[in-house]
This record gives sequence, structure tokens and C-alpha cells, in this order.
Amino acid sequence: MNFFHTLFSETRRFVKFLLYHFVFWVLFFLLCRAIFLLYHLSQTKVLPLATTAGIFLYGLRMDFSTAAYLIVAPYVLWVIQSLIPVPFTKRLIAVYTAFMLLLTALITTSDLEIYKIWGSKLNSQAVTYLKYPKEAIASMSSSPVILLIGICACIVLAGYCLYATLLKQISFEVSPRSLAAVTSRLALFLLFSGVLIVAIRGGTGLAPMNPGFAYFSAQQFANHAALNTTWNLMYDLKHYFRHKNNQFTYMSDAEMHKRVDRLTAVGLPTNTEHILSVSRPNIIVVILESWTADVIGSLGAEKGITPNFDELASHGILFTDFYANGYRTSFGIAAILSGFPSTPEGSILNRANKMERLPTLAAGLKASGYGTSFYYGGDTHFDDMNAFFVHSKFDTVNSKASFQGKDMNSKWGVHDHVLFERVISDLARKPEPFFTALLTISSHEPFDVPMATVFKGDDQPSRFKNSVNYTDRSIKTFIDKARTQPWFKNTLFIFVADHGSVLPLRRPGAHIPERYRIPLLFYGVVIRKEFQGSTRTAIGSQSDIPATIFGQLGLSTEEFAWSNNLFNANRYNFAFYNFSGGFGLKTESQTVVFDTVSGKLIPGNTSGGIPPTAVEEDLKDGQAFLQNLYQKYSRF
Repeated sequence: MNFFHTLFSETRRFVKFLLYHFVFWVLFFLLCRAIFLLYHLSQTKVLPLATTAGIFLYGLRMDFSTAAYLIVAPYVLWVIQSLIPVPFTKRLIAVYTAFMLLLTALITTSDLEIYKIWGSKLNSQAVTYLKYPKEAIASMSSSPVILLIGICACIVLAGYCLYATLLKQISFEVSPRSLAAVTSRLALFLLFSGVLIVAIRGGTGLAPMNPGFAYFSAQQFANHAALNTTWNLMYDLKHYFRHKNNQFTYMSDAEMHKRVDRLTAVGLPTNTEHILSVSRPNIIVVILESWTADVIGSLGAEKGITPNFDELASHGILFTDFYANGYRTSFGIAAILSGFPSTPEGSILNRANKMERLPTLAAGLKASGYGTSFYYGGDTHFDDMNAFFVHSKFDTVNSKASFQGKDMNSKWGVHDHVLFERVISDLARKPEPFFTALLTISSHEPFDVPMATVFKGDDQPSRFKNSVNYTDRSIKTFIDKARTQPWFKNTLFIFVADHGSVLPLRRPGAHIPERYRIPLLFYGVVIRKEFQGSTRTAIGSQSDIPATIFGQLGLSTEEFAWSNNLFNANRYNFAFYNFSGGFGLKTESQTVVFDTVSGKLIPGNTSGGIPPTAVEEDLKDGQAFLQNLYQKYSRF
């Protein structure tokens, strides 16, 4: 009888300890989710009431899992203290909880602005950028830092008040350690440990907790809001740092190869339309930071932001349906200069052992007699770019370390007009033919540029348009000076963006195709007159650039397996892009966007009237492309 009385008493103690801690964390995460919805009110207010309620309901299971994870350490300490006296147990648990409270508040607050800018939840890609504190601070400087600090402080304060209200009632008094008490505690420890494991796994089913548990809506924003930010970040980090087999397997290898071969025109004769009047032109590739199609008048955007680029386009060859492969500069660099599309794992530049297996545009041109150089006004060590440039065998790599201190007039390094001036100066001394690539910087956050304001307003869209307009003016000066150089008459200029941008239209959702639409312009007097001033509607992406250049030079494109010559009449017109948690495939008839987490199509992107069978076929093509891409990537 005494044993059962002790067991009942101990059960109450265990339940009270776990329940109060559990309730504390779940209520805290509900508060964090509510703040996320309020911060992104423009997207929240268009959701039906039932969907908003579903965000909290479907997110609850993941909140339970996260709470269970966070309870483990206090639970083990509390049980040990009930068996063996451990001084300061209550204080240790309080310190642990305070630390985790602060950490989750920081994660929640960081996610608010990350989602606003990227359209995806805080993930491993964002965390890895902390390796570059100067660049991270520069990026944050255009964010409402004071507001975010205030929000973080409020979250911490609310959490502290909740903690003080609930957990102060937990008893840490050492009760008798009789045989019945010790036996009861050990049995209850095992029992409730099992309960925590079930909560951590998300239930007793075969599938453990994963992001798909929170996906319930056709509205991607609602699914993202339902995710527990802390849990999702830990999950993403785990998968980022762990080698995995191909998780993107959708079909047999035979079907995969059949579809990919069709997409990349394997087996068809190359039928390249030659646009150049010379066989070995100089080549200058200008990679424009964040130049989305949404700021370019000749691509249908507001007039006056890029008038000089538009003027060049009227004398060159402009691609009007061209896309970035990913959403960060490192994705764009790998695609433009190596022909390698982005992967769900992140940028291949961050994986040196894999990156070193890539063919590169610079190395191929160097083997064909070109001098090679790269110019960037920032730190080339950022995002592991320098290792890629070394691998590419550029003869010279010029970064902010190559400029004088007086030229450091940007938070990232040197502004674009200084960079362009340096290129003009250096090329005057280089033998032809040369291949030069340069990456602009001034249209990156915080959008501070050395010119009078053109687009009034201190909001991000206005600041972004001003920064793009400044780079556009720098391009005009660059081309005007280039025209005075003897090498100009033998030079092909290629202008392309590193990625798109959520600005200036604040397009919501990382999956939206328009966020990846960017300019591609071929310009120069080396372009045959009949092609000057033309536009091309062929769909393409950044990874197509190496094969396109090599095709014009009559060089073999075989090593650029993922690159699809834009001037090959036999090419299949498509563009493939990745975002965090999914991919998009743009074809001539439609765009299919697939969420790899939930395993479902994201609606609202395919054109009306497309038969379901056509949607299914394009989806399978996209899945085959991703499966094949990741299969080869994982074997590098």
C-alpha cells in the first residue's frame, strides 16, 4: 500500500515537472508564431481565417517536438537530483532555460527579416554566412535593426514572465529516498522518457518528425508560418552537415536519363546560330548584383531605373525569358562560370571537394589562348568564392585587397564605378584575346550609393532602385570609356545578374518564378549587324552561358554537361531553378513548381488550360533533372 501511495505521489511530481515545462515552451512558440504572422501582415491578412487557424493547429505538433527536445536536459538533471543530491540543480535548470529562451528568441527574430528578404525560413545557408561577420553586418544594415532588437527584447521579456509564472511552482525539494521512492522514480523516468521520445518523433508512426508535418495548405506562406523556426533550423543544419544518399529519387535511372537526355538535347546534332563576326573575340562578363527583371524597362519593368542598360539592349541581343538557377551570389557564380545549376544542398562553392571537380569557363578559355582575370569590389573569401577562382585558373583575381584604402567607400568594399575604372585601366595593358569577369556590388544591401537620390523615399524598394540606377550609370561610363580603347572593336560584352530579388515589388514566396527572372544581354560591335537590336524569347538560365560562349567559339561543350547552348536551334527551351525546399521548371507552355518537403505541386504557377497530363509530364521532367543533378553532385 505504501508503494502505491509513493508511486502516486511521485507520478504527480513527474507530471507536474514535465507538464509545466512543456506548457511553457509550447505557449512560447505560439507567441513566436503569432509575431511571425504579424511581422508579415501583408501576407497574413489575405489568408482565410480557417487557414490562419490551421497555421497554429498544424504547427502545434512540431512545437510539441521542439518542446520535448528542450525539456530533455532539465528533465535528466531533475531526476538525477531526486536520486542523488546535486547542488544548484534548480539554478542550473534556470540558467539552461534562460539560455535556450534567448537563443530561440534570436532565431525567431532573425527569421523574421530573413523570410522577408529570401522568402524562405532561416536555414543553414544563412547560418554559414556568419563566417563572414563584416558582410553579414553590411547585409543587416538595411534591415530595421532597432525594430528587430525591440521585438527580440519583447520576446525574451514575455518568455521570462511566462517562465516565472509557471516554473516557479516546480518543487526541487529532496523527498525521502526509500526503496519504494527510488524504484518509483526509476520506473517513472523510463516511462516519461518514452513519452518524450514519442513527442520528439512526432508520434508513433513510422515517419519521424520532418518539415512535411507542418505543410497543410496550398498557400506556401501558411506552410512556412506553421513551421517551428527553431526546429526547422536544427533540422536543416543536421542535413547540411551530414552526408546523405540521394533523397531526391522519383523514378528509375532509365526513365531519369531518358528525360534528362531530351532536356539537354543529347544525341541531337548541334546546330549553332553564329552571332559573331570574329572567331576569337575578347569576352567581358559583367555579373550584376541582384539585377532582377523587375527593374529593367526593356524587360517590361518601370522605365527609368536602367535607361543605359536599355539603350545597350537596343543595339545588342536581349533574352527576355531568362532565369537565375538559385537565389544567392554563390549559386550564380557556379552557374555562370561553370555551368553547374544550384542544388538543394546549397552552393557547390561551399563544398571544396566537390567544387574542384567542376569544369570552368576561365580554365577552358585559358587553354584556348585567352588571358583571364576576375574583378570584385568585395572580399573574394566571402562564401568560399576565392577557392573557386583559384580552381578556375584565373591569371589574376582582383578584390578589395587590390584597391587603395581611399577607395573603400562601400560597406562591402569599393563601389561599382571604382571597380569599372580599374577594369578599364588594367585591360589597356593586357594582350588579346582576354576573358574578364567582374561582379558588381553596389546594388547589394544596404543600397548606399555615392550619388544624389533619384527615387525619393527611404524605404527598401526606393533605396534598391537608386542603387541599381547608380550601377546603370557606372555601366554607361564603363562602356563610353571602353569605346575609346583599341580592344573594344573586338570585344563581346555579356551582362547577366547573379540572382533576382524580392525587391522592388516585394514578391512574396521564394518559389515564385518572377523572382528568378533576370537579364541576359549580349552586346558589342563583334555581333553581326543583322542580330544587333534583337530580342530572343528562348527560355534559358545562367547555367547555359558556358556552352553558349564555347559554341560561338567553335569549342567543344561536352564537359559542360548541364549547360544548354542558347543559340543551338536543336536545344530544348527550359529553365530550372532551386529554392529552399523545392524547385521550379519553366518551359514554353508553363511553369511547374514543386515542394520537395511536402512532395506536392505548389499551385498557382501553371498556366490556365494546361491539361493535367502535360503538368504531370513537366513535373516528371523537373524531378528527373533534380534526381540526376543530385545523383552526380553526391558522387563528386
